[in-house]
Amino acid sequence: MVTVLSPPEQRIVLYNVSWQTYECLLRDYENSSSPRLTYDHGILEIMSPFSEHESYCRFIDLVLGVWADETDIRVRITGATTFKRRALLRGFEPDSSFYIQNEPAVRGKRRIDLEVDPPPDLVIEIDITHSSLDKLSINAQVGVPEVWRYDGQKVEVLVLNDEGYVPQFESRMLPGMTAAALADLLTDVPLLDAAAWMRRARHWARSLPDAEAKPEPDHR
Repeated sequence: MVTVLSPPEQRIVLYNVSWQTYECLLRDYENSSSPRLTYDHGILEIMSPFSEHESYCRFIDLVLGVWADETDIRVRITGATTFKRRALLRGFEPDSSFYIQNEPAVRGKRRIDLEVDPPPDLVIEIDITHSSLDKLSINAQVGVPEVWRYDGQKVEVLVLNDEGYVPQFESRMLPGMTAAALADLLTDVPLLDAAAWMRRARHWARSLPDAEAKPEPDHR
């Protein structure tokens, strides 16, 4: 087994790791928010995120939560949930994840199993220090429709089609959310406190063209 260390996020890559070992590690860290494990055909990446990384993730969670509140649209925030498919020999824990269109399919479920449940509609990857694995390839094979990727300066809104992920000007999952607007929202996140985060997120949500025309809530 070969080990590669890659600072500054305490990123470790292990090779020739069996699926059984991967699942044992998932069980060991089941109740821990860190580290995050990504598995791809025997290669295992173990990453412990730093505080700035986590600040961006939590702010995006807040943005989507506020957007859902302003539009009365159900969103399930599944965060860094483990998504895995043994048949594909692939598994990942995104920086954050959301069910939007497929929220009814996982509503009320304590555990999400990609063998029977759909993948998340939206995955967030904070890619300030680059992953050693091709996470986009893993997301595409699992069938994640949209990925937002932030490198500390710019945001890519990537939408899945038959050829793979294609950059888009605007999110399909959140109409009105553009890559430029999201990058602007994220600019000062490490400098803001929680109340300032909330004000910024709500101001953005209320500025959207359809923010005033709320649909009837779905209580099914």
